[in-house]
Amino acid sequence: MADCVSPILDIVTRLWDCTANRAVYIRDLQDNLNTLRELKRELENISKDVEGRADYAEQQQYSARTNQVKGWLQSVQLKLKEVDNMLQKGDEEIQQKCLGSCCPRHCRTSYKLGKQVIKEINVVQDLIKKGHFDVVADKVPRSMIDEMPMEKTVGMDSVFDEVWKCVEDHKVGIIGLYGMGGVGKTTLLKNLNNRFLETSHNFDVVIWAVVSKEVKLENIQETIRNKLVISDEIWKNKNKDERAAQILKRLHNKRFVLLLDDLWDRLDLSTVGVSFSNIQNGCKIVFTTRSGEVCGQMEADARFKLYGLPKEAALNLFRQKVGEDVLNSHHELPKLAEIVAEECSGLPLALVTIGRAMASRTKPEDWKHAISVLKSYPSRFTEMGKYVFPTLRFSYDSLSDNTLKTCFLYCSIFPEDHDISNRELIQLWIGEGFLDDFENMYEAQERGRFIINSLKLACLLEGSFVEGISYEEDHIKMHDVLRDMAHWLAREHGNEILVKERTGLIKSQEIGRWKEAIRVSLYGDSTKFLIETPVVCPRLQTIFIMGSKRLSTLPGTLFQSINTLTVLNLSNNKDLRELPVEIGALISLYYLNLSKSCVSKLPIEVKNLTQLRILLLDDMSKSIVIPPGVISSLSSLEMYSSINYSNECKVDMKLMIEELECLENITDVGLTFSSVSPILQFMSSSPKLQGCITRLSIRKCEELRSLDISCSTMRRMEHLEDLYIRHCDNLREVKICFENEERMQRSDPNCFCNLQILNIIDCAKMKNLSWLIYIPRLRFLYVMECSSLEEIIAWDFAGSSEIEEDVDQSLFSNLETVYIRNLPKLKSICRRAMPFPSLRDIEVSSGCRRLRKLPLNAESAKSTLRAIKGEGDWWDKLEWEDEATELAFTSKFQLQDYDFMIEDQI
Repeated sequence: MADCVSPILDIVTRLWDCTANRAVYIRDLQDNLNTLRELKRELENISKDVEGRADYAEQQQYSARTNQVKGWLQSVQLKLKEVDNMLQKGDEEIQQKCLGSCCPRHCRTSYKLGKQVIKEINVVQDLIKKGHFDVVADKVPRSMIDEMPMEKTVGMDSVFDEVWKCVEDHKVGIIGLYGMGGVGKTTLLKNLNNRFLETSHNFDVVIWAVVSKEVKLENIQETIRNKLVISDEIWKNKNKDERAAQILKRLHNKRFVLLLDDLWDRLDLSTVGVSFSNIQNGCKIVFTTRSGEVCGQMEADARFKLYGLPKEAALNLFRQKVGEDVLNSHHELPKLAEIVAEECSGLPLALVTIGRAMASRTKPEDWKHAISVLKSYPSRFTEMGKYVFPTLRFSYDSLSDNTLKTCFLYCSIFPEDHDISNRELIQLWIGEGFLDDFENMYEAQERGRFIINSLKLACLLEGSFVEGISYEEDHIKMHDVLRDMAHWLAREHGNEILVKERTGLIKSQEIGRWKEAIRVSLYGDSTKFLIETPVVCPRLQTIFIMGSKRLSTLPGTLFQSINTLTVLNLSNNKDLRELPVEIGALISLYYLNLSKSCVSKLPIEVKNLTQLRILLLDDMSKSIVIPPGVISSLSSLEMYSSINYSNECKVDMKLMIEELECLENITDVGLTFSSVSPILQFMSSSPKLQGCITRLSIRKCEELRSLDISCSTMRRMEHLEDLYIRHCDNLREVKICFENEERMQRSDPNCFCNLQILNIIDCAKMKNLSWLIYIPRLRFLYVMECSSLEEIIAWDFAGSSEIEEDVDQSLFSNLETVYIRNLPKLKSICRRAMPFPSLRDIEVSSGCRRLRKLPLNAESAKSTLRAIKGEGDWWDKLEWEDEATELAFTSKFQLQDYDFMIEDQI
């Protein structure tokens, strides 16, 4: 019996042990779930600590979390999800127990779950044990500057040095580099980037990012993220704002340089992750753009406009791209290369593109063909039409409206390198109907000035400089390559602009283009083909016939064949003496310009031009006869100008005033007076014309002793911009006549509020120009050949207290240019130093030796003055307010080494 019981007990014991061991998983499930829950919390806390340490290490310097940390954190994230799932199942199993919550409903399921919980507890404990890292991130061998690939630069050293000075200047945070397309802005920025590799500095990182026309913020942030080594774990699945926050964290406490290439609009740096406080703490932002306006929008502390290369540097760049082997292959090629390089007008993009295109051309005939194509049809030069023009076109396409685009294209009607008068250009735009959306001529001209400034800011036009005096605010120029592009675009739009500047008849293959032309301009001796080669132009709206020295008349048949004409510009034809009567057939004509011609009489048929809005007869070589009734018949006339600077005016001005007064639409008038009676008539009894006068010339009025201007007259002459007084030998003063003994204040809006240009020449008895205090917006002052002039502003004029008050701040606050010559008695411009916040140029020419002191102190014209020109002997004898003043202006002096006749330019 005992022998039977013993084995049975052994089996039962084994079964019990096995069952008991397994029952533990079921019995202790609740306790094990609680233990797993606690371990999960501990693991989460340790994970957060490790993540925080890794983030901090990466933010401090170029560090990245170790692979061990990356792997551990990934394992933790996976395990935490698995634990959450298991805890949920465990809680559900506990709730399903029966027999008073003592027994599970499904023992097998509870057993499996209990066993898995024990396994997860072991895994979590192991992860906790492994999560105690001594090092969470390692230094990454990352260069703080990536070298940018670039070719050798030519002719950019001086502007680069100026930009680098700003980089080193702690006061400068944001630097803008702007200029037309292809001028070398990106090249300069690359050069700047690479300089950091060669020079010691205190920046932690230099970041290069391309912005482009279609701004993609994600791409910019991705570029910065890669440079700052922000890990995928932090970066992925984040939106723009969260990524900006990460960039901001990484840049905190870093000194960085951010180089942004190709901005087209304002970029909100905060959306990228760059704070303005970074810039204040010594960080730098340097960007390139084609728009000067973007420099303002980006609040640039320093702005640098890049221009084309000078002639020698341009030729060196071109030769570099062609290759010396090619240039030396034939003795004619170096000279031909100079001609081709000149056609690029210093634009690096064109020099490089055309240079490469010619790099395999060793035959002179190939070079001569290239020159011919570039001069006549540059778009047919393959590389120009394929690479250069499309690149430049981005600037044109970015213009905000069609009027801007049309006005830009119109500028290409002028010849190469032509200095275009702003006034003349706006008058043409008005004549063409581009500015018709305005109630009056003044608003249209304001819009015209705005357009010019917008095109200049877009670097599609540039200010023009005349030797001796700067006219960049009143004249513009179009870069030759941009002009070629404009012709290309106009032809593409079906508005062909043809410009013929040289002699020669129209070739047979050109006839088709002339028949389709909308606008044509002929300059110099090219005008002779009008007589020798009649061409029918049925679509022609505009024709310029200018600058001929041989054209004495025009064939009447010309006007009969172009009766659709709206703009006729016949200015600057020195030998043009008469107009055919057929001009009266141009019944659609809006604009007629005969300035600087010898036309002696207007045909009576001109009275038929009832649509004419603008008639210009300025500076005629001979006094023109205008038949009575012609002017008064021009019922649509809005602008009339007969300003004569150099020749005596013999027009019956009394009759002219009466006829102009009859015109209902007249709003803009320029007049020349050569006798006292019509001046008095104009000043006393022509209120309508006083309100229309924009330019006024008074010359050779021998009887005029005092030019009296009442306050009411001055109020009405609110549009006067240009006043010219010359050869009035007995004129002693210009007198402002105050009514009711009430003196007008200089700040009064009723004074000459728009007068900007004043010329006083050869007025022998005039002693001072103190009335200038009533010209608050004066910009250009030219005073010459006045032998009695002692002071510009007399000290005792109207009581010294008034002058002192005016001198303090606002007198001459808009003055940009002062030119004085041959004033032998002049002792003072003004006896007190003035701020001159807008002054750019002072020129004191011969014959002003008594002028021993300029009205300057160390603070005058501090950031605007470019030059003081004069004779060396005069400069050496100048007296200064103090040593600081002398030191401030010594570097501005330029020795006058030419006999510049300023009156030829004004």
